[in-house]
Amino acid sequence: MPTELSFPLFFFFQYMIIELSNGLLATFFLVHGHYGFILVLCRVLGSLQNVEIIYSINYDKKELLRFNSTENKVAAYTEYAIKWADDFNKKPEWLHMEAEKAIADCKRFGQLYLPEVEKTVKPEVTVRSVRQASGKNPAMLICSVYDFYPKPIKLTWMRDDKEVTTDVTSTEELADGDWYYQIHSHLEYFPKPGEKISCVVEHASSHKPMIYDLDSSLSESDRNKFITGAAGVVLGVIMAAGGLIYYKRKHTG
Repeated sequence: MPTELSFPLFFFFQYMIIELSNGLLATFFLVHGHYGFILVLCRVLGSLQNVEIIYSINYDKKELLRFNSTENKVAAYTEYAIKWADDFNKKPEWLHMEAEKAIADCKRFGQLYLPEVEKTVKPEVTVRSVRQASGKNPAMLICSVYDFYPKPIKLTWMRDDKEVTTDVTSTEELADGDWYYQIHSHLEYFPKPGEKISCVVEHASSHKPMIYDLDSSLSESDRNKFITGAAGVVLGVIMAAGGLIYYKRKHTG
C-alpha cells in the first residue's frame, strides 16, 4: 500500500497558473467568501526510488484540476477548467520537468519524515475474565490492547485454535492523546473444561500474529475466593494450634 505524504509544494501550479492568467491566482485567497486550496500528495510506491506526485486544485469545495506525474497529464473536473487542462497538456515536456523538481523535493522530505512515520510500537495486551457464567448467562472475557502505534490493528478471538465470529464486540481504536492507541474486545461464551481461548493481535509492530492465551487456571473472582478461603484456613490453624498449646500447658502444669 503506498505511503502518502502532504507537503507545501505550491510553487509548481502557482507558476502554471500565473503563466495562464494573472487573475486566477487571486481566487485562492479569501475574497468575497470564496476559498481555494492546492493539495499536494507525494505517494511513495514501495520506496523513495519510486515516487508519484499528485496536485489537486480546489475552489469553493470543488476540484478543478488534477495532475498525476505518472500519467504526466492534467485532468479537468469542471467545464470551467477544461481550457486550462488543455493548455497544460500541450506542454508535456514542461510538465515532466516541473514534476521532476517537485518529486526531488518529495524525496528530500521523505528522507526526513518517513523514518518517523514508519516507526511502530508493540502493544501491551491483557486477556482476563470480567464475568462468570451463571445459569443461562454466559461468561465474558476482555482482550485489552494498550499503547500501540500506528493505529491500524486487528483483534481475533480463537477457541481451541478456531476463529470465533459470534458474540464478539469490539471498540474502535481509541486515541490516548499521546500518539498511542488502545482497543478492547469482549467475548461472551459458555466455558468448557480443558478448552483454550486466545486473543490474536495483528499489528505492524510484529511480522507475525501475536497470540495471548487466557489463564484459565483461576478467574479473578475465583482467585479472590481462594485467597479469602486460604486466609480463613490459616487463621483456623493458628487458633487451633494456640488452643492445643494452652491445653497442654494447663494439664502439664
